[in-house]
Amino acid sequence: MKLELLDFTELDNYPSGSGIEYYNERVYIVGDRSRDLLSLTKKWSKLERTSLLTTDDPNAVHSNLEAMTVLEIDKKPHLLIVGSGNTEAQNKAVLLNLKNNSSKTIDLTVFFDRLRQTGIKDLNLEGIAGVYDYLVFVHRGPAGSGDYLVITEVDFWKNQANAMLQMVLIDFESVNPDKRPLGVSGLTYSDNHEDLFLTVYEDEPSGSGKSYIAVIENLYRKIGREKGHIKVNHLIDLSAADPDFNGYTMESVCIQSEKDHSVKMQLIADNKEGK
Repeated sequence: MKLELLDFTELDNYPSGSGIEYYNERVYIVGDRSRDLLSLTKKWSKLERTSLLTTDDPNAVHSNLEAMTVLEIDKKPHLLIVGSGNTEAQNKAVLLNLKNNSSKTIDLTVFFDRLRQTGIKDLNLEGIAGVYDYLVFVHRGPAGSGDYLVITEVDFWKNQANAMLQMVLIDFESVNPDKRPLGVSGLTYSDNHEDLFLTVYEDEPSGSGKSYIAVIENLYRKIGREKGHIKVNHLIDLSAADPDFNGYTMESVCIQSEKDHSVKMQLIADNKEGK
């Protein structure tokens, strides 16, 4: 696989970027340290900011929302934006109608408690992607404890206590012979290629800033068949592909367009200064 960096920019006046999605010529960015959803053109001209959560606390500036994906609900496009589940404040999700900007807040405590009961310590959902009739979350565990795909129904929030649930360990062994401490930070799914793309970084306290794109091939066909773990097929070192990636930690990824032999992606990242 060959990767080419086409362009990049720094976003002013937006405090963090934890999730990114693309739909209908627009790029949507959410940050867990912002209460607003940022909407841009695909060339990153700013269009608008949409408030996601209301609060009675005048000092509250964080949404605690971490990741998002586009879903078709009643034949209308929606953004499902979810918190990490790491604290009670992060048990929330927002469902935003992209046609009229109406939204509703969903409490995911029941579903997140089910995840914790599987034995996951310090629940930390970093990304979400629609995969046909499934939703796939990624949980990044504390260093050394492993990262997991969490697979459930596309409308899981309607029946949180009984929605289908599968937990699969992400297996980096074949693409990471040096056993670098890797952590997943986001994901997106290619319908055309049937591949799951994940943003990954070296999970070290020193913060090396080294990031990767991981690829799990033919994910849809593996759901329900892979027991316990699922192998990563490719791991692309971004800094090796282009030195302009140096010093940036990739936080998430989305797909802008696809062809038979290529995928154009948008990525969101933080640098060492937190920009």
